[in-house]
Amino acid sequence: MKKSLRKEMLKKICVRDGDKILDVGCGDGTLLLELTQWRDAQGYGIDPSEDVIRQASDAHPELHLQTGYSDFLPFDDNMFRIITVCDDFHTFKNPEKFIAEAARVLAPGGRLYIAEAALPEPVRILANIPSYLIPSRKNKFHSTYEVLDYFKSAGLTKFRIYRKKQLLLVSGKKIAE
Repeated sequence: MKKSLRKEMLKKICVRDGDKILDVGCGDGTLLLELTQWRDAQGYGIDPSEDVIRQASDAHPELHLQTGYSDFLPFDDNMFRIITVCDDFHTFKNPEKFIAEAARVLAPGGRLYIAEAALPEPVRILANIPSYLIPSRKNKFHSTYEVLDYFKSAGLTKFRIYRKKQLLLVSGKKIAE
Protein backbone atom coordinates (compact mmCIF):
# COMPACT_ATOMS: atom_id res chain seq x y z
CA MET A 1 0.00 0.00 0.00
CA LYS A 2 2.79 2.44 0.92
CA LYS A 3 4.39 2.05 -2.52
CA SER A 4 1.08 2.81 -4.28
CA LEU A 5 0.48 5.84 -2.06
CA ARG A 6 4.02 7.08 -2.72
CA LYS A 7 3.52 6.79 -6.50
CA GLU A 8 0.31 8.84 -6.34
CA MET A 9 2.00 11.48 -4.19
CA LEU A 10 4.82 11.78 -6.72
CA LYS A 11 2.25 12.40 -9.46
CA LYS A 12 0.35 15.05 -7.50
CA ILE A 13 3.09 17.05 -5.74
CA CYS A 14 4.78 19.78 -7.76
CA VAL A 15 8.31 20.37 -6.47
CA ARG A 16 10.11 23.57 -7.46
CA ASP A 17 13.77 24.51 -7.34
CA GLY A 18 14.59 25.97 -3.93
CA ASP A 19 11.82 24.09 -2.11
CA LYS A 20 12.29 22.72 1.36
CA ILE A 21 10.32 19.52 1.86
CA LEU A 22 9.58 17.75 5.14
CA ASP A 23 8.51 14.09 5.21
CA VAL A 24 7.06 13.09 8.59
CA GLY A 25 7.45 9.36 9.23
CA CYS A 26 10.10 9.30 6.50
CA GLY A 27 11.27 5.74 7.13
CA ASP A 28 14.07 4.89 4.73
CA GLY A 29 13.81 8.26 2.95
CA THR A 30 12.53 6.86 -0.36
CA LEU A 31 9.69 9.36 -0.87
CA LEU A 32 11.90 12.28 0.09
CA LEU A 33 14.65 11.18 -2.27
CA GLU A 34 12.16 10.76 -5.12
CA LEU A 35 10.66 14.20 -4.49
CA THR A 36 14.03 15.97 -4.46
CA GLN A 37 16.05 14.07 -7.05
CA TRP A 38 15.04 16.08 -10.13
CA ARG A 39 14.97 19.54 -8.57
CA ASP A 40 17.31 21.71 -6.56
CA ALA A 41 15.25 21.07 -3.43
CA GLN A 42 16.24 20.25 0.13
CA GLY A 43 14.74 17.19 1.77
CA TYR A 44 14.18 16.91 5.52
CA GLY A 45 12.73 13.91 7.27
CA ILE A 46 11.84 12.76 10.76
CA ASP A 47 10.98 9.31 12.02
CA PRO A 48 10.70 7.92 15.56
CA SER A 49 13.02 4.98 14.82
CA GLU A 50 16.69 5.75 15.49
CA ASP A 51 17.82 2.64 13.59
CA VAL A 52 15.80 3.54 10.49
CA ILE A 53 17.11 7.12 10.54
CA ARG A 54 20.71 5.92 10.93
CA GLN A 55 20.36 3.55 7.95
CA ALA A 56 18.55 6.15 5.82
CA SER A 57 21.18 8.81 6.64
CA ASP A 58 23.96 6.45 5.62
CA ALA A 59 22.18 5.60 2.36
CA HIS A 60 21.15 9.20 1.55
CA PRO A 61 23.66 11.68 2.99
CA GLU A 62 22.16 14.47 0.85
CA LEU A 63 18.96 14.36 2.95
CA HIS A 64 18.58 16.01 6.37
CA LEU A 65 17.18 13.17 8.48
CA GLN A 66 16.68 12.99 12.23
CA THR A 67 14.83 11.14 14.92
CA GLY A 68 11.63 12.92 15.83
CA TYR A 69 7.93 12.69 16.54
CA SER A 70 4.88 14.00 14.73
CA ASP A 71 3.52 16.05 17.64
CA PHE A 72 6.68 18.14 18.00
CA LEU A 73 8.41 19.23 14.80
CA PRO A 74 11.88 20.59 15.68
CA PHE A 75 11.95 23.17 12.88
CA ASP A 76 11.56 26.92 12.51
CA ASP A 77 8.23 28.54 11.73
CA ASN A 78 7.38 28.95 8.02
CA MET A 79 10.28 26.72 6.91
CA PHE A 80 8.75 24.25 4.41
CA ARG A 81 6.77 24.67 1.21
CA ILE A 82 5.79 21.00 1.19
CA ILE A 83 5.09 18.62 4.08
CA THR A 84 4.20 14.99 3.41
CA VAL A 85 2.91 12.03 5.41
CA CYS A 86 2.69 8.75 3.52
CA ASP A 87 0.76 5.89 5.14
CA ASP A 88 1.68 6.95 8.69
CA PHE A 89 -1.04 9.40 9.76
CA HIS A 90 -3.10 6.61 11.33
CA THR A 91 -0.19 5.87 13.71
CA PHE A 92 0.13 9.42 15.08
CA LYS A 93 -0.78 9.64 18.77
CA ASN A 94 -2.09 13.19 18.48
CA PRO A 95 -3.09 13.95 14.87
CA GLU A 96 -4.59 17.36 15.70
CA LYS A 97 -1.37 18.48 17.37
CA PHE A 98 0.63 17.21 14.38
CA ILE A 99 -1.46 19.23 11.92
CA ALA A 100 -1.13 22.34 14.12
CA GLU A 101 2.65 21.80 14.20
CA ALA A 102 2.72 21.21 10.44
CA ALA A 103 0.80 24.46 9.90
CA ARG A 104 3.36 26.25 12.08
CA VAL A 105 6.39 25.06 10.09
CA LEU A 106 4.64 25.32 6.72
CA ALA A 107 5.55 28.45 4.76
CA PRO A 108 2.74 30.75 3.63
CA GLY A 109 1.43 29.31 0.36
CA GLY A 110 2.84 25.87 1.29
CA ARG A 111 0.84 22.67 1.29
CA LEU A 112 0.48 19.68 3.65
CA TYR A 113 -0.20 16.30 1.97
CA ILE A 114 -1.51 13.26 3.83
CA ALA A 115 -1.81 9.93 1.99
CA GLU A 116 -3.61 6.99 3.61
CA ALA A 117 -5.53 3.88 2.68
CA ALA A 118 -9.10 4.77 1.72
CA LEU A 119 -10.99 2.28 3.86
CA PRO A 120 -14.72 1.83 3.31
CA GLU A 121 -16.57 3.41 6.24
CA PRO A 122 -17.66 0.12 7.92
CA VAL A 123 -14.10 -1.25 7.65
CA ARG A 124 -12.65 1.98 9.05
CA ILE A 125 -14.98 1.85 12.04
CA LEU A 126 -14.15 -1.81 12.72
CA ALA A 127 -10.42 -1.17 12.35
CA ASN A 128 -10.67 1.58 14.99
CA ILE A 129 -12.36 -0.53 17.68
CA PRO A 130 -9.03 -1.59 19.29
CA SER A 131 -7.96 2.08 19.60
CA TYR A 132 -11.08 2.76 21.69
CA LEU A 133 -10.76 -0.34 23.86
CA ILE A 134 -7.00 -0.37 24.45
CA PRO A 135 -5.64 3.04 25.54
CA SER A 136 -2.06 2.20 24.53
CA ARG A 137 -3.14 1.33 20.99
CA LYS A 138 -2.31 4.33 18.85
CA ASN A 139 -3.49 3.32 15.37
CA LYS A 140 -6.67 5.14 14.39
CA PHE A 141 -7.92 5.53 10.85
CA HIS A 142 -9.50 8.96 10.34
CA SER A 143 -12.33 9.80 8.00
CA THR A 144 -11.76 12.40 5.31
CA TYR A 145 -14.08 14.72 7.24
CA GLU A 146 -12.02 14.36 10.42
CA VAL A 147 -8.82 15.21 8.53
CA LEU A 148 -10.49 18.25 6.97
CA ASP A 149 -11.70 19.38 10.41
CA TYR A 150 -8.13 19.10 11.72
CA PHE A 151 -6.94 21.16 8.74
CA LYS A 152 -9.60 23.84 9.37
CA SER A 153 -8.70 24.03 13.08
CA ALA A 154 -5.06 24.63 12.14
CA GLY A 155 -5.96 27.39 9.67
CA LEU A 156 -5.28 25.44 6.48
CA THR A 157 -7.51 26.10 3.46
CA LYS A 158 -7.93 25.28 -0.24
CA PHE A 159 -8.38 21.57 0.40
CA ARG A 160 -7.81 18.96 -2.26
CA ILE A 161 -9.14 15.44 -1.97
CA TYR A 162 -7.99 12.79 -4.41
CA ARG A 163 -9.29 9.22 -4.32
CA LYS A 164 -8.14 6.40 -6.52
CA LYS A 165 -9.44 2.93 -5.70
CA GLN A 166 -8.17 2.28 -2.16
CA LEU A 167 -5.91 5.33 -2.01
CA LEU A 168 -6.70 8.69 -0.45
CA LEU A 169 -4.65 11.88 -0.70
CA VAL A 170 -5.82 14.94 1.24
CA SER A 171 -4.02 18.26 1.16
CA GLY A 172 -4.47 21.72 2.62
CA LYS A 173 -2.75 25.00 1.98
CA LYS A 174 -1.45 27.60 4.40
CA ILE A 175 -2.77 30.96 3.35
CA ALA A 176 -0.20 33.60 2.49
CA GLU A 177 0.31 36.16 5.21
